[in-house]
Amino acid sequence: MNYGETLKLIRKNKGYSQQDLAKNILSQSSFSKFEHNQSDINFVAFHQLLERLNMTYNEFSFIHEGFQKHPKSQLIQDFFSLPYNSKLELQKMQATIENYLQHEADLLLEDLRIVCIALLHLQDKQGMENARKLVAPIWERMSALHNWYVIDFLLLNTILYVFSTETAIEISKNMLQRLEKYKQFDEVRLLKASIQINISLLLIKNEQYNEALQVINQLLNERLKTLPYVLLAVCLSRKEVCSQKLNPSTETPYLSKALELVKIYEDDALLNTLTSEYEKYVN
Repeated sequence: MNYGETLKLIRKNKGYSQQDLAKNILSQSSFSKFEHNQSDINFVAFHQLLERLNMTYNEFSFIHEGFQKHPKSQLIQDFFSLPYNSKLELQKMQATIENYLQHEADLLLEDLRIVCIALLHLQDKQGMENARKLVAPIWERMSALHNWYVIDFLLLNTILYVFSTETAIEISKNMLQRLEKYKQFDEVRLLKASIQINISLLLIKNEQYNEALQVINQLLNERLKTLPYVLLAVCLSRKEVCSQKLNPSTETPYLSKALELVKIYEDDALLNTLTSEYEKYVN
């Protein structure tokens, strides 16, 4: 099914005539030819038609693909949902991306393939230098760009730990500044929170506990009721790390809350991750 046929199906389901939908956008003749795959229309007109249908392009694309994501879109979503410390999951993702690239070239997926390999190198004690060499061309290309877009922020957020701590902190702060342009764009709120959480760990690694605590408290003040449980648990656990480093105590209220939350969701992997991270930086 082509785009015109999909649009025709949606139009009919919504009860629009060709004339009503195309009015002041396209001639009925041009619109009819588009629906019958006899000619194309420009993007502006297509976007206006979707707006009149009260539909986003993402929803249209989802319908067009048979009520599922396009394979590339699904692959990208799966990549950015990965547990990046899981060697097995990274290997599976690398293999899946390489299989896709055998049939279709794609610059972004090639970057994601390289990032998978770089993150796998980080699993080895001596792998940092190799990881940095792999992502260096990606960073060189992106650092020269005047503007970053959502996919660029997502990509950069996955390679932060390949850089030195000081460089990663500066990149993260730069990302947050550039994201200010997107403050009215709902889709980046979770991304911003993820970057802030990454900054907190980078600052903890750099023993900048006061700064890390400021970042965490700001995030909790702004997003406490809307954070996914994983990010909230990580925030609380790292708040405990900072509190213990600044004012050691036998009481661990924030860590206890984090572990309680994770146990409710029966997320054993996250429970182990939080426990290991806390022991690494406090004990």
